[in-house]
Amino acid sequence: MDRISWNKRVKEFAPKSGAFLQSYEWGEFQASIGRKVERVLVEDERGVMLAQAIMLDLPFGQTYWQVSKGPFGTMPITEMTRELVERLPGGSFVRVEPEIAPKKAWKTKDVQPSVTSILDLTVGKEAIAAGMKPKTRYNIRLAERKGVTVRASAEPVIEDLERLLEQTAVRDRFSLHPLTYYAKMLEAMKGGEAVASLAFADYDGRPLAANVTIDFNGQRTYLHGASSNLHRNVMAPYALHQYLIDEAIDAGMTSYDFWGVAPVGASKKHSWAGITQFKLGFGGEIVTAPGTYDVPTNAIVYGLYRASKVVQKMVRIVRR
Repeated sequence: MDRISWNKRVKEFAPKSGAFLQSYEWGEFQASIGRKVERVLVEDERGVMLAQAIMLDLPFGQTYWQVSKGPFGTMPITEMTRELVERLPGGSFVRVEPEIAPKKAWKTKDVQPSVTSILDLTVGKEAIAAGMKPKTRYNIRLAERKGVTVRASAEPVIEDLERLLEQTAVRDRFSLHPLTYYAKMLEAMKGGEAVASLAFADYDGRPLAANVTIDFNGQRTYLHGASSNLHRNVMAPYALHQYLIDEAIDAGMTSYDFWGVAPVGASKKHSWAGITQFKLGFGGEIVTAPGTYDVPTNAIVYGLYRASKVVQKMVRIVRR
């Protein structure tokens, strides 16, 4: 299918969170970094099923298909997974993230967030401000008083983004994509209906925070964020999100997805506890999905893959 036709069907049946991952533009970005992309559309008496699948590598020359935030549509989930197994040859398993948990599938670690916070932009700026936690409103005003300014980057300054990402990854102990990944995303998704953008919050002539967002189907998604180790007292990330929320409202968008929070009731020791407190300070509705599941297509290879993951986990525990 062409871009317009595919995106039209995606929008018709889009999940509450992460529809951009099924957009035609996201598939083209994945293809631009050397990955195989397949788009599956089935429509018959059972209903409709859509899935954009990306082929990813496993050790020893094996591969699998990843369907982020899909499949979706009106077809029963059992039929959806059966269709994917039949229509996506060559992989050892199909990794899916549907809105209904599939049967005869293995639950695995989330790839995309299964719990997120989505802010309703249709209520307007005043109502959103009123719904924020007092500390969040205070920090937004503090950033303004301190002189933090925000700029959208029409021509992305990748060097500034990379520097902030590297500082954040070391400080918060998470892994980055190869730095070229972010540059290629911004280049591949600068037109069309799914658009990736970069914005910075500056203080004293220095970029202190950066956000990569993707706009699709009336929803702005905060996909990647980074901040400097310097001048953390001026609350630059708060100013940046306030700007991006206001800009999305002015552009007529309907929601702002903060893209991942800790599950409700999670311990304060949860790895996402800090970022969750930050995100929930802006308000929003908690939206939960079943998570990530593997549907094996090659039982032997998948069994070996699962066994290798258990061994890796045991090794990590022993090394602690």
